[in-house]
Amino acid sequence: MVRFRNDRLPRDAYTESGRPSFITVRAYRRQRPFTRQEINDAIVGELLAERTRSRCDLYAFCLMPDHLHVLAAPRMDGASVLRFVDRFKGLSTSISWQLGWHGKLWQPRYYDHVLRSDEQLDRVCEYIVANPVRAGLAEDPAGYRWCKLVDLPPE
Repeated sequence: MVRFRNDRLPRDAYTESGRPSFITVRAYRRQRPFTRQEINDAIVGELLAERTRSRCDLYAFCLMPDHLHVLAAPRMDGASVLRFVDRFKGLSTSISWQLGWHGKLWQPRYYDHVLRSDEQLDRVCEYIVANPVRAGLAEDPAGYRWCKLVDLPPE
């Protein structure tokens, strides 16, 4: 079995308080598990709960039929965006099984990008919330239930 290694920055980059990371997690093998309201509501509920348990701020998220975008940052030094996402993936998979999903939910790896400026924060938030509009799932971001700006820092 071939094991792929995630090419990431040093782990410290994901544990610095207030340093946002943009994460994209794809559904397993391009499936579209996020088309049922009850699964989507439960997945988003778990995302919001895990951000609290993991001591991370969640600036924006968007759950699309086949992937999830998350923009998050540790609330305090030592908290980790990578731990947040990994724990969320495991717990949300268990929840999806309880709701009738069979098999793997998420790809093992995910894409991440540590942001370098507040200007990027605004741009990435706009990208995330516009995702359902670009995909033709809503006419405006407010019309898509599983996409929100959450813990934005004060300006």
